[in-house]
Amino acid sequence: MHNIRSHIATGALAILLAALNAGCMAPVQAVNAIERSSAQRDLDKGIAVLRAHIKALQDKGDPLGDYFYALGNSDGWIEDVKDPAAITRLFEKAAAKGSMDAKILLALQLATSEPIPGKLDYGKGPRQNLQAWEAGLGKLLPLLTEQCFARRLVLETGRPQMTSYSIAYEIWPTFRDGSSYKNRQGQWETLIPKDSERQKVWEEIHRNCRRPSDEWLGEANHKG
Repeated sequence: MHNIRSHIATGALAILLAALNAGCMAPVQAVNAIERSSAQRDLDKGIAVLRAHIKALQDKGDPLGDYFYALGNSDGWIEDVKDPAAITRLFEKAAAKGSMDAKILLALQLATSEPIPGKLDYGKGPRQNLQAWEAGLGKLLPLLTEQCFARRLVLETGRPQMTSYSIAYEIWPTFRDGSSYKNRQGQWETLIPKDSERQKVWEEIHRNCRRPSDEWLGEANHKG
């Protein structure tokens, strides 16, 4: 799951079903309170493991720790920094220290005109800013020849995990489908036409991307 806080709802549903199967007739309000409390404890425990992992990396001087810290604030499960410009500066700090992941997401941010880096939960496009799109892709393409993915910290079924995502996957569908927008007159205008050659370049990067294996963190390492 991309959104760590969505696991509250998943955990709550499991608790409710268990109570019903056991014949529990407690008022819904009381069950909901128990659900939220238990799910929140699990969430807090998982986030604590992720933050400890970040700190351990930072203590070693590993720029991956600074990148994960920036990404945690971008994703919203770390709330130390909320201003979009300040979050972007966290990524820039990590990139300056040598984080390839941060460099990649900053280039993707430029291409997609997003307010903060790291939003991999939905499709990417040029947002009517063709100049920024081309500038961002110009920076992104050589980076992906060195590293085709960006890493991310998540809670997978409530368990802390480091996973990764193919970045070219965010790009090639735009060249397959093209990109259009409605102008002020309500008419559709083509911003990016379908381009099979550019689609092939980016799709091949995605198809050939060899991502690292997902890694369980903390106590999750010792569970089946």
